[in-house]
Amino acid sequence: MKKSKRLILALGAGISIPLVAIALWVSQNHGTRRKVSQIDAAGSVAVSRPVQPPAGVSTPPDKVISRPLPVALTSATHQWAEGDATSPAVIEKIAHNPDEFIRMVEENERIKRRQLVYRQDTAAAVVQRARATGEPVRKLTLPGLDGQEIDVEVTRADLAFSGLSGTFIGRLPGKLQSIVTLSFKNNREAFSVASPEDGLYLEAEPREPGQVVVKAIDPNTYATGHCGTDEYAQEQEKQRKSQGR
Repeated sequence: MKKSKRLILALGAGISIPLVAIALWVSQNHGTRRKVSQIDAAGSVAVSRPVQPPAGVSTPPDKVISRPLPVALTSATHQWAEGDATSPAVIEKIAHNPDEFIRMVEENERIKRRQLVYRQDTAAAVVQRARATGEPVRKLTLPGLDGQEIDVEVTRADLAFSGLSGTFIGRLPGKLQSIVTLSFKNNREAFSVASPEDGLYLEAEPREPGQVVVKAIDPNTYATGHCGTDEYAQEQEKQRKSQGR
């Protein structure tokens, strides 16, 4: 139990990553070439440095390709793209610019796998359907890797009046130690999934509207810095109380 608790707390630091990522990506025009800054462990933004791509790999094009990879697997709500997205040759197809290419290549040392997923039913769409029926959002379905879909019980929602942006916190059904966070604005989303009981640790960042780059991570190597969010601390306290600790 103590080991699982440490793993959850370790991943808590990583939950700030999708929140930062969503703010970074949605604040810029994704139809044009952009410069991506790096974020250090203390949470401060550092100036991007010019680094040349590896030999044999071209620079990502100025024009963003909406769907850069063919589909390998399909469900009713998701399409998983082909290719090993830790490979520089694949990264150059999904990266928007050289800085992002370098960031993803360097990140390879801290992740297990990466895959581009096209989402056909985003959180924003789920919210709008729920509002049309007058019911709250109680469940989300998120993509894992290679056709895996993850059902999430929503325990808390903080939504804008328009319903076009917000944050969900939840857990996997029957997994009291799990925690899921998702932030979205329009159809851009980022999320984290941590379930120590299943050995499941995922991070997803937005690429284009309706697209996420899903990563399988090791929380001991990927999580850096401090989460520092009230939402995470409150959720952890609720879980400790529910388990009588």
